[in-house]
Amino acid sequence: MTQSLEPVLLPDNLEDAIAQAINATHLAIANGATRIVVDLRFPELKVLPIATEFAVSFNQNYGNNWQAIFADAGAAALAKREWADLDISVRGVNEGRRAIREDDRAFLIIEPTSVEVEQLEKLLQLAGDRPFVMVNPRLENSEVGLGLAARQMRDRFFNTFETAYYIKPLELGALWRCYPQTWQVWQQTELGMEPMAEVSQRPSSEDIDRLFRQKTGQRSGNFLESLQQFFNALSR
Repeated sequence: MTQSLEPVLLPDNLEDAIAQAINATHLAIANGATRIVVDLRFPELKVLPIATEFAVSFNQNYGNNWQAIFADAGAAALAKREWADLDISVRGVNEGRRAIREDDRAFLIIEPTSVEVEQLEKLLQLAGDRPFVMVNPRLENSEVGLGLAARQMRDRFFNTFETAYYIKPLELGALWRCYPQTWQVWQQTELGMEPMAEVSQRPSSEDIDRLFRQKTGQRSGNFLESLQQFFNALSR
């Protein structure tokens, strides 16, 4: 079993965050995880550059025996153009069995939404015990109009996944997880970002607010709207 030898620290730029996410993903796979989610919750972040870095790493690990699967046909078409020199098979979620070839060794699903959960479950069954990695899923972005049964199916589906990497800037800190480390809440201080608490499971916004009130007397469960402001705080 592969082990992480040194603790990983909160990244101070987007490139390092992506590199950490890729390393955490392949470490989780090496340790036997097959359902993996990576989520970089930065404002107005374009997912294709992140997916490109993941695609390069998948090529290095699996050759051309893997599939990149997009929820949106337009995003898939754009990726085909951008990745013309990378020898990557790109499919859409709606292509069903064609998206899960028998000789594929892994699958990278980019930015799926709750609308595709039923199709994703079918793909997951076809994938079996092969690595199935979701990058920046947006399974909460279609809450309006989503019935109770659909929400329950989405939650049941999502709860079967191991979070290999998660980072979310907050007004006064950050929520972060880099596999195999625990979930960490960081706070912004005069000296820069410092760890505040470690928890075994992903904390809710209410949990984070409670932690900040206990430690600082302030609330910080709100999403930070400036990516540059966040990394400026980290690099001080």
